[in-house]
Amino acid sequence: MMRDGYRKARLALALAVATMSFGTLAGCGGGSGQPTTAVLNLESSGVQANGELTPDTRCGWGSLWVPLEWGAVPEDTKELAILLARFKYVKREGTRKPMVVFSDLVSKFKPTERKLVANVLPEGVSWSYFGTNCVPGLKGQRLLLAVFALDRVRNRKIDRRLATRLTEEALADPNPTDGPRSPGELTADATAVGRLITTNYTGPH
Repeated sequence: MMRDGYRKARLALALAVATMSFGTLAGCGGGSGQPTTAVLNLESSGVQANGELTPDTRCGWGSLWVPLEWGAVPEDTKELAILLARFKYVKREGTRKPMVVFSDLVSKFKPTERKLVANVLPEGVSWSYFGTNCVPGLKGQRLLLAVFALDRVRNRKIDRRLATRLTEEALADPNPTDGPRSPGELTADATAVGRLITTNYTGPH
């Protein structure tokens, strides 16, 4: 009886230690498994200080026609994807909301890439789009430009639903900070995100 009681006491102690150890690991964040997204510094020589595109930055019928440069990406980045979304505001149910009329997503850029030359895409990338990109005489159009550093390689497609969600998220949080990843397609894989919103040149040409 005493030996049986001794065994039970040792088993209870072992379980208590194991439980405390697990709780400590989880509390330190090592066991939480919560992925995060960093902020990627994104700039464009085609954007003026007032937020408008420069007069010579115009749609050249290429998939991505605004030059971009970005900073270093996290080590676990497996691919980069670049989004361009052209949108305007419309009233729906009495509320002013963005409507995306064109968007393209170019993915499978190498993680070592640090810039995009306008209208030039490297070999091996994947391109998906919808809508009509270059609309003559459309002054004041708004553009969302975003670079996603992603921790897995997938075949990625853009559609109006996804482009609208990404645009709404960008407008709601134009100056993001490091934090938990946003759920949903594309953002759930993002180790870092950089974005900027610009307006087409409205001055005389």
